[in-house]
Amino acid sequence: MGAWGTRNFENDGSQDWIFDVIDSKDGGLVTDTLARIINNTETLEIADCEEGLAAAELVAALVGRPSEDFPEDPLDKLDILNLIATKALRNQAVTAVNKILSASEMKNFWGESGDLQSWEAVQASLVKRLEL
Repeated sequence: MGAWGTRNFENDGSQDWIFDVIDSKDGGLVTDTLARIINNTETLEIADCEEGLAAAELVAALVGRPSEDFPEDPLDKLDILNLIATKALRNQAVTAVNKILSASEMKNFWGESGDLQSWEAVQASLVKRLEL
């Protein structure tokens, strides 16, 4: 992995996902990704977590609360997705984040690395930005 850090866009997977969504101009990918996380009955793999957290970050950006590390180019193009951050979509994003926080390979990774508290703080901030 070329980039890896506790913030949600400090990894290649989430950055690739966000640029793919913008390039495809398909806001449905956001809802599909969140639903995939929520409906998964097995332990979430790291790649799925990266995409799910990126999708939740995109929803937060849609309500004007992007993270400090949200890539600038996609941030400037969010309107092409024709996606509105409704209360239902924000709730879906919060549910996905909470699922990743509760049981996932990503949580296990950060626990083993010794950076779990830092990673959890980033996710708590994301949930707060999603809740209006």
